Amino acid sequence: MTKRSRPAVAAGLALGAALSLLGAAGTAGAAPTAADGHATTVQANSNLRSAPNTGSRIWGTTTKVTEAGVECYTRGQRVTVGGYTTDVWYFGTVIDYDIGHIYSNVWMWGGNVNVGADPAPGIRSC
Repeated sequence: MTKRSRPAVAAGLALGAALSLLGAAGTAGAAPTAADGHATTVQANSNLRSAPNTGSRIWGTTTKVTEAGVECYTRGQRVTVGGYTTDVWYFGTVIDYDIGHIYSNVWMWGGNVNVGADPAPGIRSC
């Protein structure tokens, strides 16, 4: 199991509490905000990993286009899928409303993150 920092755990707990409150109020759900990182989406069938490479542990797989908050990016394993190649991997949080789960501190391959370019302007290097 990966060691998680206290600020990251606290942020995940705060986000979970906020989502619980919104769900109880009947609100459709809250997208990640700038406080959570760069708000974006992740493609369906994207593996959420423990490190920026395809050999690392899979924490979950998205079932549809899913909301995400990207904190930063790094250059990791170069991957080609569907004619698109990049070595950029994004680190952040993914919210899967279908199963009611928040994946914190996960890596997402750049080809699956809808940010427009790899690396995306405005997202800092990790």
